[in-house]
Amino acid sequence: MEKNEGSSPQRIGFCLDWLHRRFFWALLAAHGLAAIAPGLGQRARSLTFGSFSILGEPFAISLPVVLLFLLLWNGGLGVPGGKLGELFRNLRALVPGLLVNFLIPLLFLAGLRAALRQWHNSEEVESLVMGLGLVVAMPIAGASAAWCQNAGGDMALSLGLVLGSTVLSPFVGSLSLHAVAAMVGGDYAEDLHEMAGRGMGVFLFLCVVLPSLLGIVARRKAGEALFARIRPALRPANELILLWLIYMNASVSLPYAFGHFDPDFLAMLLLGSGLLCLLRFQCGEWLGRLLRTSAPERTALVYGLGMNNNGGGLTLATVAIPDHPLAILPIVFYTLLQQVTAAWYYSYRIPRRKEPRAPGSEIDATRSDR
Repeated sequence: MEKNEGSSPQRIGFCLDWLHRRFFWALLAAHGLAAIAPGLGQRARSLTFGSFSILGEPFAISLPVVLLFLLLWNGGLGVPGGKLGELFRNLRALVPGLLVNFLIPLLFLAGLRAALRQWHNSEEVESLVMGLGLVVAMPIAGASAAWCQNAGGDMALSLGLVLGSTVLSPFVGSLSLHAVAAMVGGDYAEDLHEMAGRGMGVFLFLCVVLPSLLGIVARRKAGEALFARIRPALRPANELILLWLIYMNASVSLPYAFGHFDPDFLAMLLLGSGLLCLLRFQCGEWLGRLLRTSAPERTALVYGLGMNNNGGGLTLATVAIPDHPLAILPIVFYTLLQQVTAAWYYSYRIPRRKEPRAPGSEIDATRSDR
């Protein structure tokens, strides 16, 4: 009897470990399921648990918002509370990193918009620019620190980039959306300006900043002993939440895209998203060389500048611009391309180093929003 009771948790653990080792393929499967069977995701996405008003802005507590909150809370748990003061000491690399993370993507979008001025369908161009604009408006993803740790990077700088961009996100994100709105026109510009108002700040504070800070506080209050006991459950929970969130959000845009299939738009979308993704990773390497940083610091810059919180971008897009399903597609594709690029840099561009880690300097590999 005892053997049978123990076998069920073992089977669950085996399945979760199998999912982790094949997570990239699970991401592809979630997108495929959203394309061929979107009904469940669309119904789940519309599920709400109430609403309230903050600073005059209405805010609905929907299922995607709740799941995003859990992802970022989990990300906050990965920050060692006793080492917060060390995260912002390397200002020589931290400040330029945050500035480049804000400016270079916007310059790229301006150049992309100018290059596509003669495109035969202006709606497709503005959908692409709007979608990628939401990507660049989001803070740096917590997953960048997990990749950085695995590659032997500077964890203090990596976490400083994550937390710095998160805290600044309500202000910087609004500036980014106003800048992107100037690149498009009509209803697209109006929607971006509307999002960039107080609503953007409210969303980022409640769904990004607040859960991240609560996760940091929870770990500090719980202590490292208790955190070590619950840590093994965080990674599989995080991956399952992320897969469900991606399925729900992709179920809005992918069926529309396949129902109105346009190979020209698909090629433009893949090229624009891919170039932006590659540029962001490469900017981290270029900035590191320009500043003559150490190899671990350069690794932190590569993943910090390369990876954005696409879970937040997807959730904001599906909540704020459901009338522009084509604008959600660039975020969906960028999520996949970001993972592919991160894995490629890890395997081929960054030598993996096995360096001793100071006690408390680690970050849990379950950091959210890949």
